[in-house]
Amino acid sequence: MMVYAKSQERTLNKTIVTNAMTWLDPDRDVRIAKERAKDLIANGTLNCVWSGRRLNHRNLDVDHCFPWSAWPCSDLWNLLPSHRHVNQNQKRNRLPGSEVLNAARECIQLWWDAAYRNADNPLLPNRFIIEAKASLPGLTDESANPDKIFEAVRMQRLRLKHDQQIPEWVGSGGSFGKIS
Repeated sequence: MMVYAKSQERTLNKTIVTNAMTWLDPDRDVRIAKERAKDLIANGTLNCVWSGRRLNHRNLDVDHCFPWSAWPCSDLWNLLPSHRHVNQNQKRNRLPGSEVLNAARECIQLWWDAAYRNADNPLLPNRFIIEAKASLPGLTDESANPDKIFEAVRMQRLRLKHDQQIPEWVGSGGSFGKIS
């Protein structure tokens, strides 16, 4: 790059060039999802989207639906309440299989509604939609409802499975719970 700039009779600041070419790892931030999950636990019940097991402050984990190791995305739609054992010992860094994802659909959508779309904080519903439209295929202002977002999640799951060959998780065989 420096040689090319010199050939065009331009000078570049080496420090600025080096800083511009430094790879910045994305932030693995689950803080908002965890706070929302704790609020829902304190005000009622919250269940693991994958197993249906009841969650409390000791067994709560926030799972990246699509594994961080394959697709570093901490968008709100990708962060799901999970039982710590399920997330750390069963699903881990695998992609949810099609049947597992479909079986968890209602619980995932209820989570999205309770945690983000109907949140007291007026910024969360907008952030949820903006992030979904930015990172999921085919969403527009008119189609950014829970059903269309879930269909876009299913499409992105297929892309990740095909393009990156991420191992799939076929589930733990539990029933799927609801937020009440």
